Amino acid sequence: MAIIKELNTKFGVGASYHRITAFNISYSNKKITVCVASYLSKEARASNNHPIEEVDISIPFSDYGLFLDVNPIVEGYNWLKQNVIGFEDALDDYDVLEPPLAEAIEEKVNE
Repeated sequence: MAIIKELNTKFGVGASYHRITAFNISYSNKKITVCVASYLSKEARASNNHPIEEVDISIPFSDYGLFLDVNPIVEGYNWLKQNVIGFEDALDDYDVLEPPLAEAIEEKVNE
């Protein structure tokens, strides 16, 4: 999943494809940090280019409860679109660009 919206990076270069690359929830401290990577375009991301910019965003304590008992990644995208200037009206992109994970190999245990 990602969100599509043309935004300028701190380097003055436009980026239109933004995805959450890391998500940290500290349940004991009730702190949430989301790392958002911005790419030149969806095509650049699909070509395995590195992001132009990566930003860690701290979710305020007052919004901590929004992330309980839900998929935190999906809620993270919703939160970004509602709370980060520039992400309002962003389009959701549900395409999966990562290669599929290898199937787990189950080892047989001799009894």
